[in-house]
Amino acid sequence: MEKTTAGLDAFLAISVPLTGYTRVALLATGMAQLYLDALHRIIGSAMTDEYLALTDRILKDTGGKEPALDRAIRQQLLASLQYGPITRNIIQLWYWGSWLQLPPDWVAKYGKGIKGNDNHFITPEAYQQGLIWNAMGSHPQGSKQPGFGSWSIAPMVS
Repeated sequence: MEKTTAGLDAFLAISVPLTGYTRVALLATGMAQLYLDALHRIIGSAMTDEYLALTDRILKDTGGKEPALDRAIRQQLLASLQYGPITRNIIQLWYWGSWLQLPPDWVAKYGKGIKGNDNHFITPEAYQQGLIWNAMGSHPQGSKQPGFGSWSIAPMVS
């Protein structure tokens, strides 16, 4: 798969069940292409294409329906020594906008010559657009305003 709309479509298609957010919500972050580009840059285009081909096959084989899709993601992606670390990093990209270094054993076996495999935020905007803020019902401190007049609303007591 090339870095084209088809590649982005495949990336978004697997990102929906991995994150629990809709395609529209993921696109609304403005980060989809940047995250896919980061994947190509860090693990290489060959590994990215291989991963997206597998996820496309999983989506087709299960028809995108639960519980078969959930089971396939757990068994073929998350439990996989090769694809598990990539899958977890894709989830982390969407939720907090950061790439976490792939394990040394993974790099030795699957990622010789990869570049940029260190802990880092993809862009400053990636932190701000992370899905974690919506999931928490919050906003990124120091990055986005909580909303007009929100200072006048008493905090919720739990």
